Amino acid sequence: MGGGLIYSITFMKKKQSSEGDRFKGPSKWCGYVFARGLASLMQWMPLSVAFRLGRGAGWLTWKLMKRRRAIVRKNLNIVNAWMEESGKVERGKVESLDEQVREVFQRSGANLLAGFPLSRLRPEQMEAHLEIEGMEHAQSALSKGKGAIVLLAHMGPWEALAQLPGFASRHGIEAPFGAMYRPLNNTYLDDWFKRQREASGTRLFSRRDGFHKPVDFIRGGGMLGILADQKMREGVVVSYFGCEAKTSPIPGLFLRRSQAPLLAVSIETLAPARWKIRVRKIELPEGLDYSKRTILAEQCNQALELSLAQSVCDGFWLSSRFKKVDGVLL
Repeated sequence: MGGGLIYSITFMKKKQSSEGDRFKGPSKWCGYVFARGLASLMQWMPLSVAFRLGRGAGWLTWKLMKRRRAIVRKNLNIVNAWMEESGKVERGKVESLDEQVREVFQRSGANLLAGFPLSRLRPEQMEAHLEIEGMEHAQSALSKGKGAIVLLAHMGPWEALAQLPGFASRHGIEAPFGAMYRPLNNTYLDDWFKRQREASGTRLFSRRDGFHKPVDFIRGGGMLGILADQKMREGVVVSYFGCEAKTSPIPGLFLRRSQAPLLAVSIETLAPARWKIRVRKIELPEGLDYSKRTILAEQCNQALELSLAQSVCDGFWLSSRFKKVDGVLL
């Protein structure tokens, strides 16, 4: 029995080691060195140059990637139909669908590349490029002493939101900031990424931390940001812009366990290298049944719909998001 136990422990250690080693090794190290060098170069590029370079890269991607254009077109058709039906009016709406599709590519490129130089700016420098509206909602939510859950969509230079703690402190908010993230498949790059983010004051959580750590962070008065608009392989199927979509249950589960106020943040491009961040308080229905995952997921999706409706072309629509349209799987 003792020999079997030793063998089992040895086997488990080897298995755990091989699982960890999958994301290490010479090839991963080379990838890390290349990615870190490229990121460092992009960080020190003037913001206006990164923005224009990104728009150019987005235009080239739009021109060359026919299949990706088709995905964006399908996504925008769904969103436009929902906006028309619900009476939502987008600020600065691009009129034709073809223009919308091209603008999505160009803004996605600009926002992705602009996130690098934005990430190195000090809070006082960021104010030249970012306007913020609705911080009173965050202050009101935090005054309840339960922390807050912040729903984010992939729109605008979302990576720059990691700099929000310092920026928010200049607007009277001193609460700890945290964010959910997916660990990278390169251990070296993931460690560097975490150090970069946490150096700015944002604490990162992943699935490895389970539910207790992020929930305890919220209950301790923290603001936890969640990018909640991603397509899930396994998720709760609920309505999103009028269509079925697999939706992450995680924001709803955190909401159920913490009973914290819910906020939503949107980002809109105002001009080259200028954006507006809007913070909204999400009013949940009285008597909401927190035990129903589907109901909570629907509430989160409704909040995301309103965020993306603020500036549709700032959304990252380059991936399939919806389950079915007219019986066709996207």
